[in-house]
Amino acid sequence: MVIIRKIWSVITLPLLIITLLTSPVAKSSETAELVSKNTFVFEKALLMGQGITTDGEYYYTSGSISALNLTALAKFTFDDMELVDSHVNPLPDKCEERKNNHIGGISVYNEKIYASVEDGDDYLYPCIVVFDCETLEPTGEIYDLPREIFDDGVPWCAVDRETGYLYASKWTDINSVYVYDTSSSMKFVREIKLSETIHRIQGGEFYNGTLYLSNDIEDNGNNKNILSVDINSGNVEIAAVRDVGGDNVEAEGLTFWPSDDGSVMHVLDYNKVIGIFVHHYDVDF
Repeated sequence: MVIIRKIWSVITLPLLIITLLTSPVAKSSETAELVSKNTFVFEKALLMGQGITTDGEYYYTSGSISALNLTALAKFTFDDMELVDSHVNPLPDKCEERKNNHIGGISVYNEKIYASVEDGDDYLYPCIVVFDCETLEPTGEIYDLPREIFDDGVPWCAVDRETGYLYASKWTDINSVYVYDTSSSMKFVREIKLSETIHRIQGGEFYNGTLYLSNDIEDNGNNKNILSVDINSGNVEIAAVRDVGGDNVEAEGLTFWPSDDGSVMHVLDYNKVIGIFVHHYDVDF
């Protein structure tokens, strides 16, 4: 096994070097200072193309490639993003039977990973699936969401650690965010009417009581937005504009935790040609 890992490292190293030399170069902006980045290719990239969250000890990531019928969860060290564990195709049997084949954004709370899960293009079974942080195995908790609301899937979810409430929306033409109670079998709590319609939301996380959303806006060159949502009023603002270095980079999940290098916001970006980048930012919201 050690020999195989060494051989694999030799194979992947040239591609990693090429990726670092040829990949889009993200830059700091007035509202988001880029502190550092991590780059992943090959099998690690397959484990982390969708969502990212952290409990300050580990990063947890999700990946989905529908064409390969592949989903994944993984755990990385917080300090240097070294792979600790992974689970390919972790969805429980019920999800497999009804063809849930996409894990999107994730959020960690109370030693559990809450994952937004979809199926195909018909979006018949949008749901939240819960996994154990230590084992990355499903806990058996599957919470179906109303299809009439999540009619183009559920691409993200975020748990407010102060209340245990989970927040989610559909992917585009979003006028509301919906709130559920994780302590009461995902009982519906309320609907938050937004101050404006938003589109293409790929990830969400709470920071200092505010909900932040990763916005994969199109037709705006290298720029991607981080939106803030006031969960009391529903007011939406642009909290930060990120320069991701290229218009072929797709913004995915985000999470927050102070790091030793001074960064506090960590955003996962996906270049479908090359690999995965985790960009670490210092922000002042």
